Amino acid sequence: MTSLSADSIGESQKLPRYYQVYLTLRDWINNGNYRSGTQLPTESDLCETFSVSRITVRKAVDLLATDHLVRREQGRGTFVTGNAATPPLTSDMDQMLKRADSLAQMSEVRDALVSEEPADAETCMDLRLESGASVTRVSLVRALQGKKIGRSSTYFPVDLGVTVKPDEVEYISIVSILEHKGIDIQSADQLISATLAGMQDAAVLGCAVGTPLVRVRLIVFDNKYRPVERHDAVYLADFYQHRIHLVREPRDVGGFRWSHGD
Repeated sequence: MTSLSADSIGESQKLPRYYQVYLTLRDWINNGNYRSGTQLPTESDLCETFSVSRITVRKAVDLLATDHLVRREQGRGTFVTGNAATPPLTSDMDQMLKRADSLAQMSEVRDALVSEEPADAETCMDLRLESGASVTRVSLVRALQGKKIGRSSTYFPVDLGVTVKPDEVEYISIVSILEHKGIDIQSADQLISATLAGMQDAAVLGCAVGTPLVRVRLIVFDNKYRPVERHDAVYLADFYQHRIHLVREPRDVGGFRWSHGD
């Protein structure tokens, strides 16, 4: 993930100053510099730390609040929430791309459909788009040895200027397609969770309502930390595996931390 130190605020001309402050504070929270329940410095202190205006600090804290990393308490201040207690693991972006492309190559694509449509509220929020903005949607079903194992919907802003054809997604992932067509992919947030098949998923995958599924949500960012792709997929649980190799790495003197590699 992108991270910045206080000293670098203003040096990166690609990001608005409030967003630089947001990224730095978010990084400090996730790294444990500000633990759950602790109070953030006052607006005045943050203005002095980052050499920015109050408006800049407020916009940065607004983003933290939107991410549910902090909460404001009237008359008391701004406090870190419990959501920051378990920061996300960091992995190799190239390995994620290889896994996505490997899945595309091993499975068969069915019912691929590419369309342009207004983004719904959830997509607008994930891609930070204005209400009613247009996105390209790529939906498809994946099959393995003749059996449908999952479905996915991928969205990216029309203003990226990228065109995708249904036959392009047969052997390569959307994120790789974006990269091959000139989008500088920098990072991604991935969430893997358990869910149960509803009526729509059951109809598409030919399974019973309530069948265990694995849900994969992916938000991909470019080199300016703009979200450029939202990917939402579900797979039959018995066909999905996510392998992680854990290693111990030295952190500070006398201490170790768990890391993971693919």
